[in-house]
Amino acid sequence: MLANFEQRDSTGKARIWAGEYRNLHNLPHWHLECELICARSGKVTVSHSNTAYDLLEGDCAFINSGEIHYIKAAADSITGILMFDASLLTGLSAREFQLASPVISHPLPVFEVYETIKRELKDQKPFYDAKAACLLTGLMIEIFRQEPLAEPKKIRDSSSVLNYKNLLTEIGEKCSYITFEDACSFMGLSKPYFSKFFKSISGMTFSQYLNIIRLEKAIHLLNHNDKNLSVTEIASLCGFDTIRHFNRVFRDITGFSPRQLPKDYILASHPIKSIKSSKHNFNPTLPSSELLDT
Repeated sequence: MLANFEQRDSTGKARIWAGEYRNLHNLPHWHLECELICARSGKVTVSHSNTAYDLLEGDCAFINSGEIHYIKAAADSITGILMFDASLLTGLSAREFQLASPVISHPLPVFEVYETIKRELKDQKPFYDAKAACLLTGLMIEIFRQEPLAEPKKIRDSSSVLNYKNLLTEIGEKCSYITFEDACSFMGLSKPYFSKFFKSISGMTFSQYLNIIRLEKAIHLLNHNDKNLSVTEIASLCGFDTIRHFNRVFRDITGFSPRQLPKDYILASHPIKSIKSSKHNFNPTLPSSELLDT
């Protein structure tokens, strides 16, 4: 079920994945891998630890392992993504020192290295994995050398962010019946403050996020309807109070009605298998995102 932790299945020896999206938009999430985000064209907003940063063409940002973030690109913007196993940074003290800001401010050859690594991963010539790892490590050394660093105690999650992580898991497990009031109580926050906090860190309202989570469950039931449930029954099981509301949300997010949904349709649109745990799948990328190249 859609939730908040993403673990990518990085098959292949290089332990690196590179690709590009048009209109990239994903839910707030975190993963064990590190991530370089490159604005190839247009504007790409990256939210990191409750702060939004606008990347314009040529700008890049670095997200360390375990950090909450989401990406929302402007229409027709192209975003390059380079994800890699955090163990490739062993020796760089990435867990002891982190960037003061995720945005890379110095003129570094991030795009050039990104293109070279992508080519190495595609061609898979002899020793491509070692070559890609060397290129990546060299780039990260320069980033950590030149960018301002912050002490770990200044960037650790606050109790509110830790509670937020737990709340997303709670929403995923109880999406059919959890309410706005339940979420406020779970966080121990007043309704106005929780509403503001959730939107600032998630980039969407609680209601919008909950609808996406419920819809993911509905799509799973439609694709695996072993009990021959009606659309109305599925809508009710997923927490929608009326069939009219369900149909409207369904069409707004997928572009289809429930009865027109293509067979084996998946709400998320990333080619790499992602898991929340050993039993639940999770992919934070929304269907408006178009994968261009890997």
